[in-house]
Parts: sequence; C-alpha cells; structure tokens
Amino acid sequence: MLMAKVMIEAAINGMNLRDQNRNIAYSNEEVIADAVATTRAGASMIHFHAKQPDGGWNDEVDDLAAIMRGIRAEGVSPILWPTFSGGADVPQRFRHYTALSADPATKPDVGACDMGSVNLAWWDEANKRYIRTHLYQNLIDTTREVIEHHTSLGLTRPTLQIFEPGHLRTALKFLEMGVLGEPLLVKFYLGGPEQPFGLPPTPASLEAYADMLKGVRASWFASCFGGDIIPLLPYAIAMGGHCRIGLEDHDYKHEGQPTNVELVKRCVAIIEAMGHEVATPEDARALLEI
Repeated sequence: MLMAKVMIEAAINGMNLRDQNRNIAYSNEEVIADAVATTRAGASMIHFHAKQPDGGWNDEVDDLAAIMRGIRAEGVSPILWPTFSGGADVPQRFRHYTALSADPATKPDVGACDMGSVNLAWWDEANKRYIRTHLYQNLIDTTREVIEHHTSLGLTRPTLQIFEPGHLRTALKFLEMGVLGEPLLVKFYLGGPEQPFGLPPTPASLEAYADMLKGVRASWFASCFGGDIIPLLPYAIAMGGHCRIGLEDHDYKHEGQPTNVELVKRCVAIIEAMGHEVATPEDARALLEI
C-alpha cells in the first residue's frame, strides 16, 4: 500500500449548542482559539460559523472577517471557509463571500455549494419519532448560479456538499458542462442515527459514492451528520478518501463531549496507524490545486 497524504477538515461549530457539548465555540475569540488549536493538532481545513452569545448563528460579516484575520494572525494557514444562515437569493445568501473576498486578509480559500435539495431530519430513537424535519431547497439552476458567483470572486474550487447521491450526479454533469473543473472537492455527508437522511454511514455507502467518481480527479471527504464518523474512517482512507470531523456534524454528547482537538487527534492516530501521512495545510493546497 502506497503512503498517501490524508487531509482532515474540522467543522468546529454550527447549529449544535453547549447543552449538547460544553466545548462548542461561541465567541469570536473562542472560534479563533479552537481553529488554531485544531489546525495545530492536524487539521488542514477549517469550516466555521460566527455565533451569537446564545449559540445562534451570527450573520455579521465583520465578525466573520475578524475570525478570519484572527486565525491567520496566529501563524497558521488552514484552508478556511465560513458559512452563515443565508438569504432569499444567491447574492444575498453569499453576501459574506462577496464582502470577505474583497480583502486578501479575509478572503476564503474555497467556496461552498450545497448540490441539491434534501429532507433533513432529526430522529428520537428512544421514542421512535421525528423531532424535527426541514426541506433544505437548492434547485439545480440555483446551484449553478452559486458556483458561478464563487468563480466570479476568484474562488474556483468550491466545496461541493453532497447529502444525497443525486447531488453528486449533478456535480458530475456540471463537470461535463464546464461549470466545474477538476480536481473536484467533494464532501459526502452521510446521515447518522440522529439524522437519518441520505445514505447511512456504512462502507457500502462510501463505495457507491466512490464508484460514481471513477475516472474523475477528485478529493472526497467522509462525514456523518448525527453520528460518529470515526469508525468509518479506516474504510474511507483505504478507499482514497479524506476525513471531515467536528462538533458541527455531531455533538458527541453521548460519547464524552470531546473537543474538536481531541476528535482531530483521533483522526491523526488512524491515519498514521494505517501508514499514511497527515496532510499539512500546504499539502492540502497542493492536492486541491488552490
């Protein structure tokens, strides 16, 4: 088996709250500190949100910019991409990318595009019922507009977020059309026990996705919403994939409430035990050609 450089993305915060895991960063200073520590632990890519004091999403561009500057001022250089709650149309929804990209000090390293609509679901296993459901709508024409918007900002390597197999088929059609270029940057979001949408976190699910990418230059990441991705990571890495981990995707409230740093260190241990090397931010930029 050849040694590979395996990337780790840390999604450090999101919708989850501190009553689920006390280690979720809220303030700008906490987000900066968590991003820096997580990078030093082995992450080469950081996804983050700005947060309000109660843990809700903060859509202030100035706070996102302050976090971007704060991370980079600490002498680390992870690939950074922030998100906030969105808007009615593409310019409004991605106004933070437009504003941040105007200044090299705050410009994200990659764009972001959710590649289709999905029925998100939150499940109560004890009572066998849905706690909440949400239709997250992204029409094909909208996803194309998002990608073209990012391209106009100089963000030519969007992270393509795949919640369902049809989303990857759309991405591949965009590649045929020239809307996207290789290498693709792909995130496979599997639906865990607490969020049963899309494909489940199994080796067969990853095999199905990887088979769709045959013949395409792509870097893909395995992730799980509402469940622990770590047991699946050896399979993903053996198949040529990369790791996405973090308290945005799963709160780990039933697994001891680890920190993002601890989660990244678990990924590092798996990668190294398999005889591979953890990719540095510089390695990741080379792999993604950004």
